[in-house]
Amino acid sequence: MERLIRKPTNSGGLSRFGRVGIWLSLWRFVKGCMGLRRTDDAAILTQLVASLKAESEAALQGRIGPVAVTAPWVAAWADDIPVDSDINDALVAAALEPHTREDGDLIYLSETSAVLAANGRQLCKERWCGVDEYELRDLWPPIAYFISLTNGSVYTSFQGARCFYRLSWDNYLGSINTNFGLDKLDQATTPDQFWDALRDHLLSAVAEFTKRQPHYSRSDFIVLTAGEAADRPEFLGVVRSVAEGIPGIRTQHGAAKVPEVELVVSDDPAFSAARGAAFWLRMRMGWSYCDGFEFEDDPVEYGTIGEEAGGHIEL
Repeated sequence: MERLIRKPTNSGGLSRFGRVGIWLSLWRFVKGCMGLRRTDDAAILTQLVASLKAESEAALQGRIGPVAVTAPWVAAWADDIPVDSDINDALVAAALEPHTREDGDLIYLSETSAVLAANGRQLCKERWCGVDEYELRDLWPPIAYFISLTNGSVYTSFQGARCFYRLSWDNYLGSINTNFGLDKLDQATTPDQFWDALRDHLLSAVAEFTKRQPHYSRSDFIVLTAGEAADRPEFLGVVRSVAEGIPGIRTQHGAAKVPEVELVVSDDPAFSAARGAAFWLRMRMGWSYCDGFEFEDDPVEYGTIGEEAGGHIEL
């Protein structure tokens, strides 16, 4: 996953829409028709999705219908289209409902967006339901600084906190650092040494983002936490310290204003991304989500996926 997160987006002729990319896409299609794996990454994803499906159906005692996928934002998938993507190949191979050429939805929901939704942030319900429009301030949204601590690593990224169901094209500096997984706590000289080093690492990422992305020099910040180890009191103390340190770091490295910083601590950090994906699935399944809004004309359903019961997959 680290390789995919950091892989630069294809450009020019190698992109999905470039001259060479179109032929590569056709070659992947032919391989799929022949029953061959289209890409190595799709084969790995297929194993993961199939395993998650089997475990989920065993737990639910029933068949899973349509699903919503959430994963860390992946640079290598930035040019993918729904029907020509590794995720779609994995859904097809796992006998789950795939994307179609008429599907206007995202291929997957970035983990940052999913956790925002799970915590009631950036829902933009009025816009989804067609009774609100974009404003100029959407060009400079707050920055969601996502920090996910697991037993094996800490994942961080910076993403413009727009409506959660929109494409996460402005996601930056995604990183999976295995030096700060909770399993490394016992290897530190003292626990305080581990947590202090983690705090310094998180603050240094803020400095790097500020220097690399001057376009967001006026943006406020949302510090967003998740992960199976994110409920540790020591970790919560670290992220509070990071949130308090962001204004100074930002101004020190060239931000145009002192940002307001909101700290959002997930109630159920291990499953917050999955909860956000499940919410995204439900709101796409029909216009009952928009009950209570008045429309001059009947709303047109874009990208709906049926009325069956569904689930989610968190990669």
